[in-house]
Amino acid sequence: MRKSSYVVLIWALLFIGTGLNVYAQQSARRQLTLQDLFASPQFYERGFEGGRWTDEGATVTYIIEEGGITDLVRYDLRTDEVEPLIEGERLVAPDVNRPIRIEDYAYSQDGKKVLLYTDSERVWRRNTKGFYYVYDVASGTVTPLSDRSKGFQMFAKLSPDGEHAAFVRDRNIFLVDLNTMQETPLTTNGSEGGIINGTTDWVYEEEFSLFDAWNWSPDGRYIAFAQLDESNTRNFAMADLRGQYPVISEFRYPKAGEANSEIHIGVIDMATKETRFFDTGTWNAGGDSLEYIPRFGWTPQIDGRNYVWMFRENRDQNVLDLLYADPASGEVRNVLTERAMAGIELDDPFGDLETPLLTFLEDGEHFVWLSERDGYRHLHLYENDGTYVRQITSGPWDITDFHGIDEDAGIVYITATIESPLERHLYRVPVDLGKRAGRSVASAPVKITERPGWHSIDFSKDLSYYIDTYSNAITPSVVTLHKADGDQVKVLEDNQQLRTLLASYQLPEPEYLTVPGADGTPLNAYLIKPSDFDPSKEYPLLIHVYGGPGSQEVTKQWAGIERLWHYMLAEEHDILVAGVDNRGTGARGRDFRTVPYKRLGVPEAEDFIASARYFGDQPYIDADRIGIWGWSYGGFMTLLSLLYGDGPEVFDTGIAVAPVTDWRQYDTIYTERYMSTPQKNPEGYRIGSPVTYADRLREDQDLLIVHGDLDDNVHFQNAIQMADALQAANKQFDFMVYPGRNHGIYGGTTRLHLYTMLTEYLVENLKEE
Repeated sequence: MRKSSYVVLIWALLFIGTGLNVYAQQSARRQLTLQDLFASPQFYERGFEGGRWTDEGATVTYIIEEGGITDLVRYDLRTDEVEPLIEGERLVAPDVNRPIRIEDYAYSQDGKKVLLYTDSERVWRRNTKGFYYVYDVASGTVTPLSDRSKGFQMFAKLSPDGEHAAFVRDRNIFLVDLNTMQETPLTTNGSEGGIINGTTDWVYEEEFSLFDAWNWSPDGRYIAFAQLDESNTRNFAMADLRGQYPVISEFRYPKAGEANSEIHIGVIDMATKETRFFDTGTWNAGGDSLEYIPRFGWTPQIDGRNYVWMFRENRDQNVLDLLYADPASGEVRNVLTERAMAGIELDDPFGDLETPLLTFLEDGEHFVWLSERDGYRHLHLYENDGTYVRQITSGPWDITDFHGIDEDAGIVYITATIESPLERHLYRVPVDLGKRAGRSVASAPVKITERPGWHSIDFSKDLSYYIDTYSNAITPSVVTLHKADGDQVKVLEDNQQLRTLLASYQLPEPEYLTVPGADGTPLNAYLIKPSDFDPSKEYPLLIHVYGGPGSQEVTKQWAGIERLWHYMLAEEHDILVAGVDNRGTGARGRDFRTVPYKRLGVPEAEDFIASARYFGDQPYIDADRIGIWGWSYGGFMTLLSLLYGDGPEVFDTGIAVAPVTDWRQYDTIYTERYMSTPQKNPEGYRIGSPVTYADRLREDQDLLIVHGDLDDNVHFQNAIQMADALQAANKQFDFMVYPGRNHGIYGGTTRLHLYTMLTEYLVENLKEE
């Protein structure tokens, strides 16, 4: 070989070696750390500041904050044109002598006044108490709606003519004349532990999402409001033990089978200031056939007048009446009744229904009703007097969101599970709004969104544009603007920085599969494996559970930091992580969702035990090292799956965070929707309580219970009673309390501490043999 050939060969080898080194550096997988996940914002998604749609087109109003000053602007999503509406530095309030921060806003119908909300504080879940100011658009003046020294104001609203405003304070409704700023009480009997006017109690807010409980009639002649009497409900006390002496907080919390607040709906005649209450059979009536009013509002004009519409439910929540009430005569009539074998689901941010059951149409003649009466959640068309017209959609799939009807074009827009329960897509459906002689067969939906995964849709008021927040299992949200036909106009937020960061970790997509439930029903599941997965090895497995009615764990959407922690367990500790959607979860129709009715927890635990057995039969999973963990309902499912039936033989390790341990300790509305009352269903409550099975914890099973001691939702009492039962049975377990923390267990370094502990517990008890 000639010398030149040696030179070429050496150069080639150097190049190959250098190239391999560069490739190795480029392909080196970064390591996920607890510090990065729980003590840094680097994995947070950026959301699009979408604001609030204006009446027409792709234009929104939203709040911009910089240096503590907030401006209100109008933004054209198509052109990026920004128009200032209110300059925050001009909002110097005379009673505090500083610029107020805009947290919320509402224009009068004539656009001359803006009601501004500021300096809010939390009431349980939401910042619903604060202070309101009236901004005059022409003069730029800022006027307090009421004297701050009288206390916080809640749920203020301008009258339709813009001449008055009303708000709730100390459980009473007050009226303010905006010309004189004179304040007048419209109710006077509100009291702590007694009457509540214009807002609701803890359980109505938590389980019905009803907390703002009053509104003007469209013509401004009346105010409709809810009145509750909680005097027969019982106080629940929590003690903050972090100081020298306990600080006790008490609130009314009706537990399963106990007395609820009484409720009825009243109207205040603004001309006479007289109040009339409607006879709905829910006020001090006794029995439980007429118990709740979870929704109410004003109808459009029907035969020349606006009525108060109400939902009325029995205590078991499986009979729902739509009522119309005449504010002038007080007459109440039943427009339709919806019946079900199990509890009827209202719109639920934690379930698979994001849309109201009732929507009045702009034509002033019809409303759309959402019902599971044929086994799946579909739209039905009614005339406003309650006359049934036709079914709009049908098929073996559920609607999860109804966006509205383009009445001129005769098109319904829905989000539905037609493609798969694991995905969400936008569809359009032709509809005939004519008389019953028209089309009577539901039309086939036409799919609009294309990319596989999860599409969360926000339509403009005139249904001409929509914002699509899209993600899949390994891609964080990408927010885009579209015309109604699906044509993309522009990208609004691409989260490119986060996507680039995630790419450096080279995380594999979860494996989606079905596993057999206890009765053989195929259950949707996912499995996270490490990127260097070796099928010849045996790995430990952790099953993450939630499992509550209507929920979903297994979806093709970005699941955030907790899912990244699951990836960390797989990548850094070789612990496989699975999720399973048991019978009782959402997006698979009524019959699948209602399997656990009156025996909450039992079919779900049986499904998790069966799915764990299935995974344990796979050659790459060590059946002796299977763990289960969950939070809230998932904590309950962890305990029950660990202890019930074959659970002690199947699960080696369990972590239950903020678990329900006995449904008699949880609130009336949620619990009885799925269990009826303990009086009617004592056996269901017994067999669905992990406390019942405390003596079945094996000596070689490892159990960690975690709870915050100021949890107002799932009370710390649950963990204490579970610990008491385990100790009575002489069972060893681990226990962690987070002092002063509520159901979310967050604040400061709490989450880092929590997930560090969980990681170490799993590594010690699952990974190490």
